Amino acid sequence: MKRRSFLRLTGLTGAGMIALPSLGYVYTSNQDAAVGVIMNELHYLKLDKKGVEQFVNDFFKSHYINESLRAQINLRSIYYLGLDIKKSEMVTELVHNYLLSTDFFLNKMDESKPVKYLGVVYTPYAKPCSNPFSSLYYPQESI
Repeated sequence: MKRRSFLRLTGLTGAGMIALPSLGYVYTSNQDAAVGVIMNELHYLKLDKKGVEQFVNDFFKSHYINESLRAQINLRSIYYLGLDIKKSEMVTELVHNYLLSTDFFLNKMDESKPVKYLGVVYTPYAKPCSNPFSSLYYPQESI
């Protein structure tokens, strides 16, 4: 094999290895990436996928992610690369709002029950008395 053909083959292979994954990255919608992030982060719960998709659509109606290119790149990168969400405040907010918008805390954080979206994105103004960390949600322990 001549040096010129080797360099050409190596260049085409490298370009193909970069271009193919980036096409999936570009053509994935923000909603699909957000659904994937929630499903991956809460993999130990029995999530209703249609409920997650409805929550993401409702959440994006009033969130700044639609206007922020940086936030969109951040969300897609976390989805595709499987990065830790603890370093992303926006994605942490997305997952926390999802849990507060479901019946997870109403079911006393029972991981064996399916988690369903209640149909309203959580805001403290709509449900100001919700306190998922109160002692009423924890089962009684024998002393």
